[in-house]
Amino acid sequence: MNEPSNRLDLFSVPLQGTQAIEASAGTGKTWTITGLYIRLLLENDLEVSQILVVTYTKAATAELRTRIRGRLVEVAAALGGGAVADEFCERLVAGVGDRQRARLLCERALRQLDEASVFTIHGFCQRALEDAAFESGSSFAS
Repeated sequence: MNEPSNRLDLFSVPLQGTQAIEASAGTGKTWTITGLYIRLLLENDLEVSQILVVTYTKAATAELRTRIRGRLVEVAAALGGGAVADEFCERLVAGVGDRQRARLLCERALRQLDEASVFTIHGFCQRALEDAAFESGSSFAS
């Protein structure tokens, strides 16, 4: 995976609260979001169902899902002693105390990835309204 040339230091971004990644096309948003997603899984011990990613287009959601899956496979392999894909992966693996546990977290995330909340803005809003149909006064039927 190609790293953006003017990339944000992903290891300096706080993992608490809400983070907005805003940039022009081709500047590395997908790479950045993917890295933050992996950090949340490993450093905060979150499950896939506890992370929400919202983007603009259906194509972007598909790309994010593919990149997250690929990155999880790379990180799991590196944690198991395989080749390290890039500087991000190298820094991530170097910072892990218990590599076996981290690898198991990656494998758990890979099993759960079909349930990942990666939505377009429209898709997220529709899902939120459906989940809270009574409270929002929306129809219970889609």
